[in-house]
Order: sequence, then C-alpha cells, then structure tokens
Amino acid sequence: MNHFEEPLKLKGHVIHRLYDERGNLKDVREDHNLVVTVGKNFLAAWLAACSQAEGFMRYVGLGTGTNSPSASDTTLQTELASRATGSLTSSTNVLQNVASFGPGVDTGAITESGLFSASSSGTMFARQTFSVINKAAGDTLQTTWQITFS
Repeated sequence: MNHFEEPLKLKGHVIHRLYDERGNLKDVREDHNLVVTVGKNFLAAWLAACSQAEGFMRYVGLGTGTNSPSASDTTLQTELASRATGSLTSSTNVLQNVASFGPGVDTGAITESGLFSASSSGTMFARQTFSVINKAAGDTLQTTWQITFS
C-alpha cells in the first residue's frame, strides 16, 4: 500500500494602511500572522458544512494588546469596540479580506488585529501584533489579510 503525503500549509500575511482625513497615506505596516488552532478547526468544520451562509472569516477586529500571538489564542488580548466587515476575494491559492475602519471607529494606539467568523464573538482564525499605529479620529485604517494555502 502506498501512502502519499501532501501537507496543507496555511500562511498568513497582513497589510495595515493608515490614511488621514484627506486620504493621504500616513503609515504602512506589513507582516505575517499566526493562524491559531481554533481557526484551523473552524476551517475544517466550515469546509465540511453543506452550505455556508457567509464568506469565510469575513470580519476584522483591532485591539491594543501587546502579548505575542500564540496558537492557543481564541480572542484578541484587548479588542476595541468594532469589527469591520471585509470584502473577500480569491486568486489561485490566496484568500484575501480587505476591511476598512473609517473616521471615528476604533481610534487610538492600535497594536493587534485578528480575523474572525462573526461581527461579535465568533471564532478567531488568525492574530497579529505589531508596533503601534496611532489612529486619529479623522483617520481610516485599511487592513488587508491574505491567507495562502500551499
């Protein structure tokens, strides 16, 4: 009997772009993220479901926590009030979610973000921490999550 092994790997990449009230780019942060264990479990269950009412991990949350991501994380350390609904697209083996936090939404010293299955509660798929992004009241923060399946 032959056994073939094709391990599936998930690799996350996040880009945060901060714009001022005039639409000028103020700051860009780009880095990898950690796909957490409950996120992998959710993906398996979601793929096995007969139908999906919503797109996979459509929501992005921001926070002020600074603890390093851990595979056992289930929430952001210190999540802010709002989650943004992202626009989902895919190309080849990459799932992309682009979400924007407009003026007056989740302002302050942002240091973490997460990808979620629901607008509140739900399952966190991935988490990232980064050096502070200071989002002023008039700023818009655009977050682009890319999950590569290889």
